[in-house]
Amino acid sequence: MSEESTKEITLEINEVLGHLRSPESKPSIFKVDDHLRTAGRDNDYDPEVLAIGPFHHGKSRLQSMNHYKFWYLKQLLSRRNETVERYVIAMAGMEERARRCYAEPVDLDGHNFIKMMVLDGCFLIELLRYHSLKDLRVANDPIFKNERNLSQLRHDIMLLENQPFFVLNQLFNMTKIEDSRDDIIGLTLCFIDGMFLNTSVSKVYQKLPTQNIDHLCSLIHEICCLPFAGTILHKNVGSNACQNWESIHSISRLQEVGIRSIKVEGTSGFMDITFENGVLRIPPLNIFDETESQFRNLIAYEQYMTDCEARYVSDYTFFMNCLINTPKDVRLLRNYGIIGNWLGDDKEICEMFNRLGKNILTSTKFSYSHIFNAVNWEFQRRSNSWVIKLRRNYFGSPWSIISLLAAVALLILTLLQTLYTILSYYNHMGKAQQFS
Repeated sequence: MSEESTKEITLEINEVLGHLRSPESKPSIFKVDDHLRTAGRDNDYDPEVLAIGPFHHGKSRLQSMNHYKFWYLKQLLSRRNETVERYVIAMAGMEERARRCYAEPVDLDGHNFIKMMVLDGCFLIELLRYHSLKDLRVANDPIFKNERNLSQLRHDIMLLENQPFFVLNQLFNMTKIEDSRDDIIGLTLCFIDGMFLNTSVSKVYQKLPTQNIDHLCSLIHEICCLPFAGTILHKNVGSNACQNWESIHSISRLQEVGIRSIKVEGTSGFMDITFENGVLRIPPLNIFDETESQFRNLIAYEQYMTDCEARYVSDYTFFMNCLINTPKDVRLLRNYGIIGNWLGDDKEICEMFNRLGKNILTSTKFSYSHIFNAVNWEFQRRSNSWVIKLRRNYFGSPWSIISLLAAVALLILTLLQTLYTILSYYNHMGKAQQFS
């Protein structure tokens, strides 16, 4: 090998080594792996109109929003009567920390990375303000002219592949106004209130540990999981249930043995499922077009957690995937009021949960292990009853009922015919004795 080739290989290896992050640094923003993606559903993880952060930066179909990023920045600077230099300096000081948040090397030089942080961050904080503090908006702001614009933006800014929260928080604190409502957490929760999985933000607002928020997707995860986390911690303590459990049957199979399911409200969120006295109590969940995307990004966020951290959304999704095997199971849950179907087709919801339940890791201490064990024990106990076996074998479907009725009718007709024959015989014998 020539000396030139040796130097070239050495340079290439050193370049890679120079970009390797220390094992001590813990990234919080990941590109979603292919094993989590489903063919035809890339939009669940990819932005529709707005690129935030480096992973989708520069994509041609998202460039039209750049005009609004500059426009919102101009309004911010005009309102505060200052130049952009202050924000550029602040973001330059945070560049290395921000780069370490991304699990993969960012393909942007320092100039463009800092510019992206300023534009994306200022756009987001102004969008949140304009949504709640309407007096700050200019007249006829096109983003707020129709709900579809806001729906697309809500989808895009809550994706996993976005921008670190501390960047937004820094820019927000640099631009605060004299208004008690001007709080980044409060404005964010107001922006997405009622959108994410039936979760009411008012119940968890005061309890949010903001220091643990990695990005806006992480914030949504906290909103969804915090109420449930407080109720589940004590249920598996001191038990081997969390290590030893088996999947439960579908809702229709549980119904066959008399295990009922009812809707329960006023609980600690949509994940707070309980089981007592042969009854599954399940909070309601409305399913909309964007529900699968919301679940997917929250599940993806959990998949990159360490094994010691709870994956509450993944656990819930696995639970629902067990309950739902066919559209009949969806119909039963809908009839109970547990699922609100805004997709219009029970088959779509069935397929949605079956897709979501694939290739995901649940918590090491599975949140519903105690329920699975209790349900399985009850199912086994009831399945051993001869009444249940009779109901399942002979009354499980309309055709089996018809077949049973036909068999009973045939038996009755056979008995009547036999009885008629016997009566005819004795009648004939009686007449014969009279004549003799």
